[in-house]
Amino acid sequence: MWQHLIGGQENKEAIREHLGFMAKTEEDQGILDSIITQFIKAEVNNEQLLLTFQHAEYDDEEVVLECKAPFKAEKGPASWVDLAAMHNGIAWESLGGGYLGFNGIQKNGFAIDQSWDYSYLEEAEEENEEFINSLKENGYGVEDTEEIIGYGQNWVIAHPGQMNQLGEPTLYFVSHGDCEAVLIEEAQNFEMGQVLLRVIAEYMLDDDYFDETYN
Repeated sequence: MWQHLIGGQENKEAIREHLGFMAKTEEDQGILDSIITQFIKAEVNNEQLLLTFQHAEYDDEEVVLECKAPFKAEKGPASWVDLAAMHNGIAWESLGGGYLGFNGIQKNGFAIDQSWDYSYLEEAEEENEEFINSLKENGYGVEDTEEIIGYGQNWVIAHPGQMNQLGEPTLYFVSHGDCEAVLIEEAQNFEMGQVLLRVIAEYMLDDDYFDETYN
């Protein structure tokens, strides 16, 4: 299904068109344009589309987006389902260890957790008191949190009872260092594809879009 994308920089426009599902606004289009300038080649291997880009800061480093096959979930947040319908998982290896990117979702709409353990929140119980109380007030516990985006050795998790401006679970960043759940303010009105686009740009282009996240 991706044979028309295989090749080098002569396919740059086709790759941009293919990744256009993440861009919803004029700002998104500009971010996508910047990412595409770094494109090197596209391959298909082990039922994955592999997109290789040059890291903007490190001349000797490449970023390989591992884009998994499409998947139709039966339920779940609308933008999560839409993203999975294109690629149910888009991730790349971090220079600092681990993987970054969209984990993908299961048939029931829940995220595919990669390395998240809800007990991390309990390790910083005092710092996470407000977050944990918010879960309880909405009929949930820490065990109901999901890792939807891997962030190297850190995580982006979803609050199942607290909705953003699109009516989807709000996203929190959790560092493996302090284990504190911090609301990602700038993601409040973004679809999952728009969030992922910015996570890619932050890593590949060394830009800043979310004040709360780091790798």
